[in-house]
Amino acid sequence: MELIKKLRDLTGSGIVDCKRALSENNNDVDAAVKWLREKGILKAQKKQDRETNEGVVCFFNRDSNTDFTVCKIKCETDFVAKNDDFLAFAQSLSKAIHEDKNLKDQGNDKDLSALIINNKSLKDNLTELISKIGENIQIVSYKKYSSEKSIFISYLHNKYNSNCSKIGSVVEISTDNTEIALGLIDDLKVLAMQISAMKPIGIDKNSINSKVIQDEKDIILKQMINVPEDKKDQIINGKLNKFIKENTLLGQALITDQKKSVSTFLSEISKNNNISLNITSMDLYTI
Repeated sequence: MELIKKLRDLTGSGIVDCKRALSENNNDVDAAVKWLREKGILKAQKKQDRETNEGVVCFFNRDSNTDFTVCKIKCETDFVAKNDDFLAFAQSLSKAIHEDKNLKDQGNDKDLSALIINNKSLKDNLTELISKIGENIQIVSYKKYSSEKSIFISYLHNKYNSNCSKIGSVVEISTDNTEIALGLIDDLKVLAMQISAMKPIGIDKNSINSKVIQDEKDIILKQMINVPEDKKDQIINGKLNKFIKENTLLGQALITDQKKSVSTFLSEISKNNNISLNITSMDLYTI
């Protein structure tokens, strides 16, 4: 324990890494320091406190509209976010998460401590990559999508490759006929694009936090100077309805046809194909 403490004081490395370094080098502290450097552990650890403001949203198995995984990974610069090694890691990570049946459906880096990628631990993979590219890398979150009664429409804006971008969105549509719904993917793609472009805060009024509505009402009230009392309720309701329409997915004007709302668009497709289609969830991922 004294040697571990000494090595920690010298290098700032974690207990596990120090213990392993000493074990590999017959408790020779100088050799252990060199071993940590050779493995890239010291270099990586020095970078792990640096701020990460860039990165990617990465999809695995994106061509499947019923079973895929999304992972959000950050780095320090846009240059590295487009780096082939970083993008390859993002893809391998998303694949490993997707295929690990022991993981819960969504989580963050703390839920991935036992993850194995290409026969190595996630920690070892990160250490090697950080050491190689010279920037801090952080796994922010992941989510697995799977359903037998819904389809998922995804969209990546300004893609770095076929599966990675800085902006991605997913919309879940429940249906009474998955087979027919899957045949309508191309028509429904605009819904995921709508989320990325217009960033709605809810699907409909009921999905917006009541505090958001109350805050908006308070703002409207403060802006109503010299308005007669008997007119206030009418004006408040009108402005709140406008706010809800502009900030809910179903209420917004369709980005490809401003004359109709998203709700109207979805109803038309449902009617034309004799199928039930209802938006049940949506996610927007941004870096």
